[in-house]
Amino acid sequence: MESILEHFKAITAIPRCSYHTTKMKEYISAFAHSLGFGVHEDHVGNILCHKGAPKVCLQAHYDMVCIGDTHPIEIVMEGTLVKAKHSTLGADNGMGMAIMFWAMEHNENLECLFTVDEEVGLIGAMQFRLPLQSSYLLNLDAEEEGEIYIGCAGGMDVIASLKLHYMPLEEEIKLYEISAFSFTGGHSGVDIDKKIPSAIKALGYELLKHDVLLVSLRGGERRNAIPKSATAIVASKTPLHVDDTRLHVKSLEKGSHTKYIAQSSSIIKALGAFAQGVREWDRELDIPSMSINLGIVSDFEGVLRFDCAARAMDDENLAILAHETVAFFKALGFDAVQEGWHGAWKPEMTLFAQSVQSVMKEFYPHATFKAIHAGLECGELIMRQAKKIEAVSIGPTIRYPHSQREECDMNSVSNTAFIVQNIINTYKE
Repeated sequence: MESILEHFKAITAIPRCSYHTTKMKEYISAFAHSLGFGVHEDHVGNILCHKGAPKVCLQAHYDMVCIGDTHPIEIVMEGTLVKAKHSTLGADNGMGMAIMFWAMEHNENLECLFTVDEEVGLIGAMQFRLPLQSSYLLNLDAEEEGEIYIGCAGGMDVIASLKLHYMPLEEEIKLYEISAFSFTGGHSGVDIDKKIPSAIKALGYELLKHDVLLVSLRGGERRNAIPKSATAIVASKTPLHVDDTRLHVKSLEKGSHTKYIAQSSSIIKALGAFAQGVREWDRELDIPSMSINLGIVSDFEGVLRFDCAARAMDDENLAILAHETVAFFKALGFDAVQEGWHGAWKPEMTLFAQSVQSVMKEFYPHATFKAIHAGLECGELIMRQAKKIEAVSIGPTIRYPHSQREECDMNSVSNTAFIVQNIINTYKE
């Protein structure tokens, strides 16, 4: 649908990286007012738009993961695929927003909820306090056409930190920079089982093989993204060569660094021993049951920090995984804390889910119920409501979200829009 693509282009022209969404929020509010929708905003920036007597609330988040050159995003079309030239595309969840804008133009009884800062821990959903008029919530953040999501993983962030102490380097020691770059990257939930290598882990494995001292270390782009790059500066008494062809080594001038990190051994052990990826598989749902991603390694004001995103399909296993990860880092001398907990959305076959499946089967005869090993806002939003809310998540096909390979199939967008409209029509009376 050309109008939906035009809405998406308008959305991508506005900055909306997580934590920097003010202009996008203003655009949504102005657009809704222009169509006669009432607009309410809560204390964190969620925007609830309503018109008439709605039964269905459409929902999407309006922030995006920004990797690469997103100022501005340069859209390119390859057949029916929408891509970005040198950045993430933001179809997650900008295409859901575009479908909502289109639906707002075509319906007199509708509720639309635009949540903020989903990509950095479901912040908007977790703090949402406005009452929904609708009894049914249709989330548009799923990323595979023809699938109906009725459950998702919960998440918890584990932050490990280490106050660094430095020692002087011997004058005769050699300095090297080891870089892992141009790795594929991907979403730490939906892509965690796809054997996508982590640049941080690749660097960590290599460091374990050598007798080196760390001078500095950094890597990763987002806590919830599989790392694409990592770099370490190390000191070695012998010439350094690496076996991994994905890594690049270059010599640095003597004297360019004069100190090394006294806790080098513990840090390198932590990098090498951290069990990145899927920890347990759910055979019934055929998705990961538990996983963890070491997304970022950073050094700020002499404190080394590891940011990890843990996920599980039930709250009990999520707590176990988070506690185990904290214990792992503490055993190596780090401080470690848990933060940003959001519960799992337990799969449930509601009447609304069955109604969505009935509509979906007109377009996709084999439409199936699914759960996803990533965070969806449905669970949090349901818990925030005083009355009973039934929720389902659908969406167009978006491949490689949270990476510069992100792409969206416009045929699936058109199908999803028609399905959304038919679902709204089902609950008109």
